[in-house]
Amino acid sequence: MRETICEEDILSQFDRLIDEGTVVYNEDYHTVKELDKGFLFEFRILSSLTTKPQAPKDQQKHSEFKHSGCRPGSDINVSGYEVATLGSTHVLAVNKFPAARPHLLILTQDGFRRQYEALNIDDIAAAHQVLSSLSGRQLLLFNCGINSGCSRMHKHMQVFPAPHPENFELWPDSTDQVVPFKFFIHYFRDGLPFPEEILAVYQSLLGQAAACFENIALDSEAAVPHNLIINRNWLLVIPRRAAGFEGADTNAAGMLGMVWVHHEERMKLWLNKGPADVLARIGVPADAN
Repeated sequence: MRETICEEDILSQFDRLIDEGTVVYNEDYHTVKELDKGFLFEFRILSSLTTKPQAPKDQQKHSEFKHSGCRPGSDINVSGYEVATLGSTHVLAVNKFPAARPHLLILTQDGFRRQYEALNIDDIAAAHQVLSSLSGRQLLLFNCGINSGCSRMHKHMQVFPAPHPENFELWPDSTDQVVPFKFFIHYFRDGLPFPEEILAVYQSLLGQAAACFENIALDSEAAVPHNLIINRNWLLVIPRRAAGFEGADTNAAGMLGMVWVHHEERMKLWLNKGPADVLARIGVPADAN
């Protein structure tokens, strides 16, 4: 496995895994755009999500299960999907259930690190290495805790290309969208800073997000449920109260307006419930005291 990140090799391996049928991805996926209460949505109907494992319901019981083919403590089998090592602490791998080309995972090499833990300097350094090595507009997502919309409990982040702004403008880059939930954002002045500065910004915003919760019971190592999104221009933390509402569930991508569903019926469920109202329910409503 490589110790450096080669974008050409990543795309080659991603395409090879698709050709072999071990990764399911249709680049011509169907999209539907919807503006609801001033917030723009893009629904992606992705066949790759049909066989994706269901999210754990109890993070403590989930941790007791043994998962075939995984390293000790892990519930994510990336054997055959690795593309690079990231120092001594992390590995970069192809996501088996992609929503973009390529869609990557950054996992801790320690399979006992958990998704409900906040990111530390090693995590941020690995994220910085990947974001700095890939060309174009990239998004890094971290779904912290079950209520954030995560589907696995081995600590991991996701990286994939951002949509082209002419096709779908992300609301942190827009001035005219109405965001229905509370969020905390920091804009970088001169591009992506060093990992130590990123960590300091993240911890500051996470502290502000934690103040949105009263009397929340957490394990000693657990952070408040939240989504973290980083690109070269900004860092965003979104506190989360639930993974979904009556079948309309999503992770950090959905809080950006990019809702990934495996079937058109699930999109209709979102539309029937009012997608902006769903995000307000699963986040913290923008008008909450």
